[in-house]
Amino acid sequence: MLRVFIFLFLLITACSTQTEKPYVQAVYPTSNVLPENLLRLYVQFSQPMKTIGNIEKIKLIDEQGKEVPDVFFNNVYELWNKEQTQLTLILDPARVKTGLKINESLGRAIEASRNYKLIIENLENIHHEKMARSFQKRIRVEEVDLIIPESENWNLVIPKAKSKTNFVVEFPQILDYNSLKERLIVTDSENHRIEGIVSIKNQETEWNFQPTKTWESGDYILHVNTRLEDPSGNNLNGLFDHKTGSLKYRKEGIVKKIPFTIKP
Repeated sequence: MLRVFIFLFLLITACSTQTEKPYVQAVYPTSNVLPENLLRLYVQFSQPMKTIGNIEKIKLIDEQGKEVPDVFFNNVYELWNKEQTQLTLILDPARVKTGLKINESLGRAIEASRNYKLIIENLENIHHEKMARSFQKRIRVEEVDLIIPESENWNLVIPKAKSKTNFVVEFPQILDYNSLKERLIVTDSENHRIEGIVSIKNQETEWNFQPTKTWESGDYILHVNTRLEDPSGNNLNGLFDHKTGSLKYRKEGIVKKIPFTIKP
């Protein structure tokens, strides 16, 4: 009897897992107040999704309830991560960057001092199951972001030795979610990488690093790739909408080193 019960329980569990429908877990930036020159959004799903035919199912609605046309760059190949759980939405760069014909004729896709709704619905997972429910994100647009991220303005919260407390970097502005995941690492003074888990908090204004092993006292280095961006594409090298010759570094993607010390 017990074996029959266990079999039925496993069968029911398997069936419920197979029939669970996908949904949107998060959209980055998580803030609802975003700049007029916003360049990209990241949509995270609960399951691996189909990777074609999705952009036309994602809409931006203005205050009058009308769909804003030609907002997202609809490439032949959509930008998914390898797990097929995160879709990158790029607002047409030709409309974001000034001085281009499309920007001059159409203007930016979103306008300062206006409100919008991002609506995502009817996307399918790899088993052809549609989303369990539609997703909406309200967006209030503010003026363009023309501030270059500067590492000199960051605040480092140094952990104590013999602990596994997070090493935290606090930023005065929102930074790009993917950049924060990929473009900062911690090493010891001899450039040996410290293994650990990265988490992004406080609406992408805080980078948390929890080491796998306890911190030892000594000198460490935070390595920052200068391609680290904010949501408007501005990075440590300069503005996305930069003038010719205004970039800070000739070599794109140079790594800055920020030393810090954990005391005994």
